[in-house]
Amino acid sequence: MITSHPTSRKMASSQKQACRHLAISALILVSFFVDATSSFAIHPSKSIHPSPSLYGKDQKPLYVASKSVQQTSLTKLCATESSTSENEIPTETTTKQPHVVILGGGFGGVNTALTLTSLPFSDDTKPRITIIDKKDRFVFLPLLYELCVDDASVDEVAPTYKDLLSGSGVDFVCAELDGIDVQNNIVHTSSVESSSREQVSYDALIVATGAEIDLKSIPGAEEFALPFYTVDECFELKRRLSLFDEARKTKEQSKPVNVVVVGGGYSGVELALNLSERLGKEENGVDVTIVHRGNDVLEYATEYNRKTGTDRLKKAGVNVMTQCSVTEVVPASISSSSDTDSSSSLDRYKCIVNLQSKDDSSPTSPSSIDADILLWTAGATPPNPRKSIRNSLLPRDQNGRIVTGPLLRAKGLSNVFAVGDCSRAKQVPYAATAQVAMQQAPVAAWNTYATLTNQSPDISDEGKIKLLPFSYANLGEMMTLGSDDATISSLGGLFQISGESASVLRRLIYAVRMPTARQGIVAALDGTNRRVKRKRNDGKNGKRRRGTKVIDWK
Repeated sequence: MITSHPTSRKMASSQKQACRHLAISALILVSFFVDATSSFAIHPSKSIHPSPSLYGKDQKPLYVASKSVQQTSLTKLCATESSTSENEIPTETTTKQPHVVILGGGFGGVNTALTLTSLPFSDDTKPRITIIDKKDRFVFLPLLYELCVDDASVDEVAPTYKDLLSGSGVDFVCAELDGIDVQNNIVHTSSVESSSREQVSYDALIVATGAEIDLKSIPGAEEFALPFYTVDECFELKRRLSLFDEARKTKEQSKPVNVVVVGGGYSGVELALNLSERLGKEENGVDVTIVHRGNDVLEYATEYNRKTGTDRLKKAGVNVMTQCSVTEVVPASISSSSDTDSSSSLDRYKCIVNLQSKDDSSPTSPSSIDADILLWTAGATPPNPRKSIRNSLLPRDQNGRIVTGPLLRAKGLSNVFAVGDCSRAKQVPYAATAQVAMQQAPVAAWNTYATLTNQSPDISDEGKIKLLPFSYANLGEMMTLGSDDATISSLGGLFQISGESASVLRRLIYAVRMPTARQGIVAALDGTNRRVKRKRNDGKNGKRRRGTKVIDWK
């Protein structure tokens, strides 16, 4: 009998270990090339509206400034401490230094600002850069699910602009956007704290205000439905989840929690799976239902991610109702047998969701479902576009997004650019995802740099800098499927991975994709620390998975 020599076994073991290290290194290398698609990917067909701030208050045209606003005196803005020595951002330039104003501090706005600081401006064209946003925190949207279920910290997912932009040379102003006077290059704002109106002049403007879900077209949705798109909405959901936790401890909530998620896209599926895990650790813990008007959930995802996501929904016991739409949301009938504070707080959100099938000839389909928590991740579009769009000085599509050319520049305006969800390229419409905004940011920054540099009187025609057209490259997409589960598809399907290794890699990629290196380190350390603690606390307790019930409205 031939036996292997101990030295040979050691060599084989070393080779296996080397292969493992090589595989891990390859995954890490891929993370640097995969431009992570936002898990909040919202396809244009869902018609999310640009942020209401684009229209001004009371739905009046945003870009037509009133005389009363123009005559308002300049006072101190509600600004956080920035990289300058003073909190107040001057609204009138006393020198020839150009001023670049960026409206919106999301992926597009922040990455554009930081890219601008790295471009080789000359001394006479180097601009002041100011980001204006009504919130004081940047939000890394794809990790909002982790923040909701305590798998991530606020510092990782939503750092303050003060911390994020410290030392970058970018100023931040916390203010509401009232309007833009594009003829005089003036942005009109209102202080968040005092509501005093201000004027901010600019030499170049980048609009990156993002989008917000509109619930007004569905009766009752605005009252009962909770969108999941901001830090405030995330904390509100966490508060409601804590109420159910307290009710369970006091035996006031003995029935499963009914969670209804409207929208079966990326965010709807991710939210449903994370909540199913969060609330379903106990027997009869939760019943999660996805309501989707399309034929299939994740219809715009890659085939691999769609198959993986659908499989996880079945294992988690998430009910999927396709080919139906929400027509109305009404209050649920509440029993008066319980008078505790927690019960009254829970009862306030209970509702009945009325549905309509695409196929009205399906009498067996349920016409309504009960909801303890109603979450909204789909767009609800008014039947007619807002009238104020027609009076806007910027070209808009039927959903109110700014129409841009290949240079990301608004038509007819050489110094106004638009990126992200609030914009739409005229030639090729792009999906409203973080990946698109992050790829548009360096192009918008370069074209702003070229525009300001070319305006210098010292530059000759031969020395003028060429503006660059935007070209989108779909580098892949990632989805969270739970605390230790995810799916990644990249490089045209050449790289596909799911499970716990994908979950680790996803967090690593997002750490790399943070706007600053310092924030990336915070994300990497926090994510690793929480994963280790969770593994230690969970021990060997398995996760209970239940069967699913898929209802096809056909």
